[in-house]
Amino acid sequence: MTKTVRNTAAATEASYHKHYAAIWGEERWHNSLYPALAERTRQAASVNRYAPISSFEACIEEVCELQQLEQISFPRMSSGDSTNGLICFARRQSVADASQTPSDDHKQSALPQPRLATSESISHRLMTHWNLDAASALVAHLLHVQPGDNVLDLCAAPGGKSIALAQNMWRHLYADRPSTHPVQKTGQLRSNELARDRFKRLTDNLKAYLPGLLLDFKHVASLNVDSTNPLAPQQLSIGSTGYDKVLVDAPCSSERHIIHAHLTARVAGRMAPEMATWRPGSSKRLAKTQVDLLMTGLQCVRLGGTLLYATCSIEPAENDGVVEKVLATVEKEVKKGGRWRVKVGFGSGAGDADLETSLEKEWAERTKYGWIVLPDHASGGRWGPLFFAMLTKVEVVR
Repeated sequence: MTKTVRNTAAATEASYHKHYAAIWGEERWHNSLYPALAERTRQAASVNRYAPISSFEACIEEVCELQQLEQISFPRMSSGDSTNGLICFARRQSVADASQTPSDDHKQSALPQPRLATSESISHRLMTHWNLDAASALVAHLLHVQPGDNVLDLCAAPGGKSIALAQNMWRHLYADRPSTHPVQKTGQLRSNELARDRFKRLTDNLKAYLPGLLLDFKHVASLNVDSTNPLAPQQLSIGSTGYDKVLVDAPCSSERHIIHAHLTARVAGRMAPEMATWRPGSSKRLAKTQVDLLMTGLQCVRLGGTLLYATCSIEPAENDGVVEKVLATVEKEVKKGGRWRVKVGFGSGAGDADLETSLEKEWAERTKYGWIVLPDHASGGRWGPLFFAMLTKVEVVR
């Protein structure tokens, strides 16, 4: 690294710290949040219920004993069917002593890569699990997808959240202990991605994880639509009423990725492109795209349906800022005769005290319009970052 590059890198890093310390507070940023973001991302294994659990267990036992796993506890939903088909495990955390290196800690928390399950039934020869940040699984859980729902994952690649959402949709097809309840409504899942390479990866993953008959009969399908285009709601349409549930996991600044790339490059005497191109105003460009995506999602969801907006950013402009802009836009349309508006929060805006208490204790902290999971949360879970806000589309009563 030349002196000029070194000076540029130092100035950019200083600007980065100054920007986020102003948002999160000097003490928290430097002593708690930044160090937590700089650590390796902790992963959980989301079990694929459409493959035999025995294959998942065999896969895990190649790296650790099953007793070393803990099941992730998600907050209980107060409304609707409380059955949760989404099952996630993580390695139990140990208190690192002074001699333990970050590499040692990573080895103790690592999970095996998914593999193809073994089964006498061809339909159950699917991938065993998906490794993800448990905050992503939390978002899928909170959308509260039920059998019979029509669901849209607007920014779906590489497919982890779509596969997590699918775990609750077709319980009668589970490889182990399938639901005995009669199947009255099948439900549909539409997973969308614009970029061609990511669209292919998404499609391949859906085929690798979900029963073939769901794809053969178009109960599950991948779409290749530009969700920022004004015509997107028509291209994504599933019928005259719209989707019951929509997930908008929007592309974002991904600050944790920038931090990891920067620290890795610095060790090698380089400057990471992710940090080199970062600017304090970078979020403004992304926020415009995020507003467009969220508006498309709201146009796609039915009246009375719910949408969950999420990012893995710690930048308020991409989180509460986007929700605020969309709410203002919707209210302007209402004044012009628009037929729907948006309620923010759980329970169609009325709130859910038990759920929110559990969230605050175990997972996240409140923001103006939603919640954010951060790796320095007092619970010690080390999950996130992940912001989310629950929105319900309701009819305007005049």
